[in-house]
Amino acid sequence: MGSAFAALVLLALPAHAAPAKPVRILSMNQCTDLLLLQLVPKSRIAGVTYLARDGSAALFPGAADGIAINYGTPEDIIRFRPDLILTGDFSLAVTRRLAHEVGAPLVEVKSARTFDDVRTTLRQVGAAVGEPARAEALVRELDARLAQLASQAPKRPNRIVVWDGGATVPGSDTFADRIIRAAGAVNIAAQPGGLYTGFDVERLLEARPDALVYAGGAKPLLQNDEARHRVVRRVFEGRRLAYPEVAFNCGLPQSAKAAVDLRRQLDALPNGAAR
Repeated sequence: MGSAFAALVLLALPAHAAPAKPVRILSMNQCTDLLLLQLVPKSRIAGVTYLARDGSAALFPGAADGIAINYGTPEDIIRFRPDLILTGDFSLAVTRRLAHEVGAPLVEVKSARTFDDVRTTLRQVGAAVGEPARAEALVRELDARLAQLASQAPKRPNRIVVWDGGATVPGSDTFADRIIRAAGAVNIAAQPGGLYTGFDVERLLEARPDALVYAGGAKPLLQNDEARHRVVRRVFEGRRLAYPEVAFNCGLPQSAKAAVDLRRQLDALPNGAAR
């Protein structure tokens, strides 16, 4: 009787019970915040960083509202007692130790420099949070946008540079450069093997790119804009294009959309080169 009952119980159990999904996920990095918010419902998120609301406001407003915030400190691990921790690729040793002490797996996400990195990260985080199908859907969304851009390459690529008035700009070995390329443009600051390169006002005016791309909203964040860069304002009038900074800094599905939006802005530029 006992063995027959046990056999019936075994037959009633699923052949492959699905592992429990984490329900108290703590993100300790802005880029992982923005991935997590797209992969799981708020009810499964213990906390995101204090930067999440600014980042999500630029991409999907309201997504981080109502979620507790943390400051990326090891103490936050003790306070939140998560069952999964997402962080960037520069975790402190004490963060790893505390994660082990509370019994929470620690997933360190590599900074993206290519769209392949974005695909890898989406699948990595999707698997960790128990949402691989949702991650694959986001990969398909990213790939569809990139394919659309590739199928409609411009006849003459615009020469552009990411320039906020500072002394350095993103070079060839950066994610910003990959977005520029996906948009069908040429990053004039790209040099083989270079992360960032010097690019002062004089060099900018000599290079005469077709457009300046800057981080921010409605107004370029140029240093001493009215005085030191008055000539830049004149030369590039109508040719300063805004981009969502977080989509250039973090490897996200929205980074492909940033490339689409950049192409749209480039296509709308006035004819002719900068004066």
